[in-house]
Amino acid sequence: MKKILSLLFMLFVHSFSVVAQDNIQNVVQQKAYPKEGLQAFYENFIKELKVPDAPKGVYEINVRLKFIVEKDGSFSDIQVIDDKIGIQKEAVRVLGQMPAWEPAIHEGKNVRSAFTLPIKIKVKDPEPPVFSNRKQRNEFKDSLNNLLVDTEYFDLTCNCVLAKSSTNQQLQTEEFMIQAKDETAYYNVVFRKIDEEQAKAELQTIENDAEKQNAIVRTIDFNETKTTEVTFSMPDGNYVNHYRTLFLYKNNYLVAISIVSYKKQIADLLFEHLKEHFVFKI
Repeated sequence: MKKILSLLFMLFVHSFSVVAQDNIQNVVQQKAYPKEGLQAFYENFIKELKVPDAPKGVYEINVRLKFIVEKDGSFSDIQVIDDKIGIQKEAVRVLGQMPAWEPAIHEGKNVRSAFTLPIKIKVKDPEPPVFSNRKQRNEFKDSLNNLLVDTEYFDLTCNCVLAKSSTNQQLQTEEFMIQAKDETAYYNVVFRKIDEEQAKAELQTIENDAEKQNAIVRTIDFNETKTTEVTFSMPDGNYVNHYRTLFLYKNNYLVAISIVSYKKQIADLLFEHLKEHFVFKI
């Protein structure tokens, strides 16, 4: 499964690391975590952070926040790595105001642990919308209904074509790569034959890792099935790729459906259209 997921979700590398230091537990049975949830913690931290003016041409700031979670859940030894704009003092101030975490636990005892938290600060949005009004957006959505990708596993109405399909007998997977006619977006659909218990474990791991990477994670109903929806963006050279992804278990298959585009508005519109027009055959 790891080989298949790596095709879509290289972002979900575990970025919270427990570091060996004096009196800090290297391996723990339960990691420290924010009581309000990681996504809420991250959003509140960014909201309170007062960022100085960024250099001209800088639209996004990426730093790493390192800190110790003490046995009582408080923070110490706060550091900002790759701090090119001087937010060390401000980060220490804000983190000191945040609610204490649940500390790490090992062998039934609270222990000290160290974490590295990636922080992405958006200074301003350099990407203007592709469609500036509702009429243009509606015309684009109407244009998506002119072609049909017809496979053994699913149908999808879209302005796109099936570019490649492949089978992996060893992993019991079927993968489909679909390309938008104007090449502004790509779709990837993976089906893996798997039992329900293993699928539950895989889906929980995906959700946990997505949240740790500050992706937006929601639970929705898709094709009458409980589905995990994940939204995230990843820099790629001079562009930012915007990913919209669905994970679900249906009729003995673990399914991953992904759209990626370097245009955020395109990714959003295609994703909403896909959720309305993707039909399972399994």
